[in-house]
Amino acid sequence: MFNPNAQILLKKILTGRDNYSEHFFCIIIFLTLSFSVTSTIFNLVIGLPDMVALWSGLLSISLLFVFFLYRRPRGKYRTFAKSFFYISVVVSLNGMWIYNGGSLSPSPLIFLAFIALIVYLDPKPGAGMISIFLGLNVIALTLIEYYSPDIIVPYQSNQQRILDFLVVVFFLFLTVIPALSYARKLMIRQKEQAERDNQQKSAYLANMSHEIRTPMNAIVGFAELLKHPDVPKSEQNEYIDIIRQNSDLLLNMLNNILDLSKLEAKLVEISPSHFCITSLFSQIYNAHITQIRKTNLYLEQDIPEELKNAVIESDRTLLFQLFSNLITNAIKVTKEGEIRFGVRLKKERVHFFVFDTGPGIPRDQQERIFERFSQLKNSPDGQTNIEGVGLGLSICKAILSLLGGQIKLHSEVNKGSTFIFSFPADIIVGFQKECENENESQKSPLLKMEEVF
Repeated sequence: MFNPNAQILLKKILTGRDNYSEHFFCIIIFLTLSFSVTSTIFNLVIGLPDMVALWSGLLSISLLFVFFLYRRPRGKYRTFAKSFFYISVVVSLNGMWIYNGGSLSPSPLIFLAFIALIVYLDPKPGAGMISIFLGLNVIALTLIEYYSPDIIVPYQSNQQRILDFLVVVFFLFLTVIPALSYARKLMIRQKEQAERDNQQKSAYLANMSHEIRTPMNAIVGFAELLKHPDVPKSEQNEYIDIIRQNSDLLLNMLNNILDLSKLEAKLVEISPSHFCITSLFSQIYNAHITQIRKTNLYLEQDIPEELKNAVIESDRTLLFQLFSNLITNAIKVTKEGEIRFGVRLKKERVHFFVFDTGPGIPRDQQERIFERFSQLKNSPDGQTNIEGVGLGLSICKAILSLLGGQIKLHSEVNKGSTFIFSFPADIIVGFQKECENENESQKSPLLKMEEVF
């Protein structure tokens, strides 16, 4: 059975996609390639006919070609690679059957193991037809051997046949059985994950229904009150403000739900471009400074000198949405002090952050901070924050999953919170002197952030 390190290696080397079917088919290619290379070496060592080594050697070369095609970006040649793989294997196994002792050789056992791998690891509609074809192929080879035994090249000795069997059986026990066990574990894990996802979806729909109903009830209720002719003008204005606030809340929530749904369904396409960090920060600052001026807060940028000229490659719109969600959340919970957003280059990663001097998040609530509809009791009075519906951080997590980034939280009660999201340092593609001139709003000294990275 594969150990955890071997499983991680298989997942990363054999396929870069989180797709079990593709992952398992790569395992079939890898195991078949390993078997053909092993067979080629041992066929020469134990003195089997040269044609047997030739067939297994040609199969090894064919499988290397198949593996290269299957791993090409965007899967352009995968259908051709699969077809070529099955044709190469069947032709090679037929050749080895004829030149390596026929039914007295391990060839029937190899056919059986290959069928098991296909049925178990590549359970698509076509797998059944391929298995039936392979079974009929074995029957045809057996009939040919029965009616024309002279076609089959026999073993030179019984000892040679036993050695050949030992090599094949040893390889099958060493690789095929652990591979099937590994696949079974992954399938069980996938089934359990699907069940958890289904439960989360039900809870998500229930929460969504509740959250939509709350502002809708307020809008309908106060709209009914406005119909009464004896309502004073001051109260009418108050009711209109309440209706407007709940309309904004409802619109924002629906937008967040749609954004999150598209992100989780992977319907959002990444549009990478080159841009200055300072240019992005100016855009973020200008987008939020009007809202900040309505509060008792200060909004500060934090860019160290070595990154003021940095140009990065990423999706600017998604990065802006990340910062916007985090800053908006910070404004909701922070009553006084400052909100600061910035960047650092530490440990071969580019770390972006949003810091606030709000009430902080208790350690026992930090684990569920990124859950959908999670509204934490982090307001100054200890009550649940009623602004928003708790989808902003879920969206941030989904965006970072799409961009290949990581996010973490550093927070202390009554001291504030820092959300940090990071990317590999290679998103920095260069430096331009013009970048520094795009941002003139940073005036405060840099924040000491070393302890949170």
